[in-house]
Order: sequence, then structure tokens, then C-alpha cells
Amino acid sequence: MTFKRKDMKNNSKETERIIEPSKFTIKFANTVFVLGILFSVLITVYAVYQNNNSPEYSSTFYYSFILFAVLAAALFGLGLRILRDELKVNMSVLFITTAISVYGFETYLQFHSEKSYQSIAEQMGDPYDTRNKIEVLNDLIDSGIVAYPNYSPLEFIYSNGLNTDKGRIYPLGGISNHTTVYCNESGFWTIFESDEYGFNNPKGLYNTNNLDIVLIGDSIIEGACVKPNNSIGAVLRELGFNAISLGRGGNGPIIEFASLREYVELLQPKIVLWGYYDGDLAGLNAEMKSSILQKYLNEDAFSQNLISRQDEIDSVLINHVNQKYEEEIIRASKLLIQTNPNLTIQDIVNATGIDQLIALQLIEERVQNRRKIKRKKIINHTIRILKLKNFRLRINLISKSPNVNKSIFKDILHKSKQIISGYGGKMYFVYLPSFHSMYSTDSYVRNKESILQIVTELEIPIIDVESTVFESHQDPLSLFPFRIAGHYNAAGYQLIAEEIEKRLNVDNIIPIKSTK
Repeated sequence: MTFKRKDMKNNSKETERIIEPSKFTIKFANTVFVLGILFSVLITVYAVYQNNNSPEYSSTFYYSFILFAVLAAALFGLGLRILRDELKVNMSVLFITTAISVYGFETYLQFHSEKSYQSIAEQMGDPYDTRNKIEVLNDLIDSGIVAYPNYSPLEFIYSNGLNTDKGRIYPLGGISNHTTVYCNESGFWTIFESDEYGFNNPKGLYNTNNLDIVLIGDSIIEGACVKPNNSIGAVLRELGFNAISLGRGGNGPIIEFASLREYVELLQPKIVLWGYYDGDLAGLNAEMKSSILQKYLNEDAFSQNLISRQDEIDSVLINHVNQKYEEEIIRASKLLIQTNPNLTIQDIVNATGIDQLIALQLIEERVQNRRKIKRKKIINHTIRILKLKNFRLRINLISKSPNVNKSIFKDILHKSKQIISGYGGKMYFVYLPSFHSMYSTDSYVRNKESILQIVTELEIPIIDVESTVFESHQDPLSLFPFRIAGHYNAAGYQLIAEEIEKRLNVDNIIPIKSTK
């Protein structure tokens, strides 16, 4: 018995010698804890910097990171001092394993590119127009059609409009009575003939006291990436309503209010449909930087009289677009050269229409800048990976919607309702969900509840398309091009317009021509 006890005692000592970590392992564990402290300090410094330099975003998000980082630094420091060596080793292994797993997943997400519209179309065997916008414009011009690319009024915020012989002007429509090239998501380019004021409508609809509906909004209301006869306004016209759209891609609340002041107030339609797309409110901060747009909010009698200045608008927009067109050609040529290094000078000239000398200069520039471009890409990828950008998107750990004074938005809607009801019309608020808000982790633009609360307080009727169309649909992804993120496809626009008609019928609103 004595021998056995001695043997057990010896085994116990042997076990202790085996379990006791080596000096190298202890140094490794201490190093991990020190790195944890440094990493936490870096997060704190970065969060403080971002909070001070990004005032448009919520401070709560950055304060949360600061609190987490300070707490983590304190815990790492405390653990470094008081934890037993064995426990420090075990925890350091856990930290390293977790870090490798998270950053490994982040690296995969960074380099795992999502499928494009074109690649999906090719897999499905569907036709897809692979031309870029410059090529489409060049083909139209070569065929004798005067065509221009579509633009967004949002482009003029920082320049505060465009300069004319009569001073500055902030266009809200486009170039009138011209072929306009828009976008391609479903395999074909959206090309429409602009109306008398540069919007995506047939000509001859601007008749005072003969309009049922005017739609206000952004690209969805404009009819982005579908054929002109598939837009919401076009479908409403098929359903018997005299309807026009004043939508423009990128429009925010102030531009939309300005459009109401410039056009709706004069046209006096029975119904105004204010289309609100997820994220529209975020544009308000940018719009406030234009002194011309601010006047619409601050001066009740302010107007640029745009409806009577279309010739002037066309002139400055054509000059602007031509300048942008040349820039786009150079940009498209650079992209073509970068992605197709074996192209000859003549190939580039044929594809983009640029001068041979410019093509040669761009090729030489590509050779000189190839390393610089590659280095820049590596840096961008590295920064995104270090910030865990993709991983945080998937767990919704991202800065939320920009700080926007929602009282301004409420004031805009209130003034809009007053203007519309003042001439005897009625305003509806149409909530339009985005793909990201419903099916993606990138949902920071979503603010549905607070927006609809404002609209409800103002007693403006709501048509919630998300609830009535998408949530009740058996296959809502089929309402987007190739079932991925983008604008709605023709089927989506059709259902939205039919839902609007259904609501108007419930409210006993019938087309004007039906009463004649």
C-alpha cells in the first residue's frame, strides 16, 4: 500500500510537470494579451476619430464601440496581471483561433464576388445586352438618333445647380423631347423618349385640370431599368388614369418637394402619389447643402419657374451632358484597357469612339499605372478585411442610418399636403421597399417604422407596398431582375401599380375620363 501511494504521488508530480506550460508558451500567451490591449486601443482611437469626422452618423454606434474597446483593453490588462499561466495559455489559444476563423471568413467574403446580372443571364440562357452605356449612345448616334445619357438632379447639389446667362438654375427634369439612355438590369437597356420637360412620360399629358395622378419620387417612380411602357406611371395609364411621373433617379425629399412646387402646384392633379423608397431620407443631408434647394423649404413663394424655362434648361443640360459624355468615354476606355490588356488601339477606337492618339496615351498610362492600381486594390482589400466590413454587414453591426432631422422631412410632407389639399387634391404616401431592406443583411437604410409614424401623424393615407405586394407574394424575389438586388422588374412595377389602383378604387377615386 505504501508503495502504491508513493507511486501515485510520483504520477501526480509527473502530471504537474506535463501540464505546466513552457516559458515560450507563457511568453506567447502574454504577447496575445498585449496585442489584445493594443488592438482595443486602436479600435478606441478609430471610433473616436470616426465619431468626430462623421457627424451625419449616429454617435451611439461609435460610443458602443468605444465602450466595448475600453472594456476589452481593461480585461486584457487585468488578465495579463492576475490570471494563472495555464489559464492565460488556454485563453490565448481561444483568442487566436477565434481571430483566425473570423478573419478567414471575412477574407472569403471579400473575394467571393456575387454573381452579376450578365453572368446569371448567361447561366439561364437568356439574352443580355453586353454593351456599356457609351457603346449604346454611340450606336444610336451612328444610326442618326440624337441621344443623351440620363442624369440625376442629385449631381448638382454641390455645384448648387448650373450656371446660365441669367444666373444659376437647378434643373429638376431632364433634356426635353430627346432619346434618353438609362440603365440595364434585366438584359436590355432602358431607352425612353423624354417628354416636354425631360421626364419619362409620353408627350402631350401636361393638361391642367385633366390630370388624375402625378407621381413624385426617385428612380423607382421614374421607371428605372424597365421598358417605358412597364413603369408604374405607364401601367396606371393602361388602367385608365391620366398619370405622369416626375420621378428622377437619386431624388431625395427636398428635390421631390421642389418638383411638387414647380410642377404639381401648376398642374393641380386630383391625386399626388409620393413614392418613398428605402433610403430616400438619407439624401436629405446632401440636399441641404444646396442654397437653391433650401429656398424651397424656407421661402413659401420661392420658385425657379422651371416649367416656363425648358429651353434654357435644355441648353445648359446639353452642355453639361456633353462634357460628362467625354469624361465617360475616357473612363470607359480606361476600364476597357484595364480589363482587356490585349486590345489594339484600333479595337479601343472602334469600341469607344475616342481618338487614336488618346487611345495610345491611355495604353501607355495603363502600363505606367498597372502596379499603382494593383497596389491600391490590395490596400483597399486589406482595409476592408481589417475592419471586418463584410462580416459586420452580415451581423448588422454597422453604422446606422445617417442622422437626419426628421422634423424637416415631416415639415416637407406637411407643406406638401397643404399645397395639394389647397387646390382640392389628395396626397397618398406610397412606401416602396428595397431588396436590401427585405432580403439582405445590408439593411442600415431601413427606417420604415419611424417614417410611417410621421406620415400617420400627418393623416396622409399610406399605401404600404411591402405589406400588400411583397409580403403576400408567393415568390417575391421574382419581382427583382434575376432575383438579385436591383430595381423592380416589369412584374414588380405592374403589381405595385395595380395595388395603387385597388386602393384608389376603395376610396372611390375614378379616372377623370370615366366621368365624362
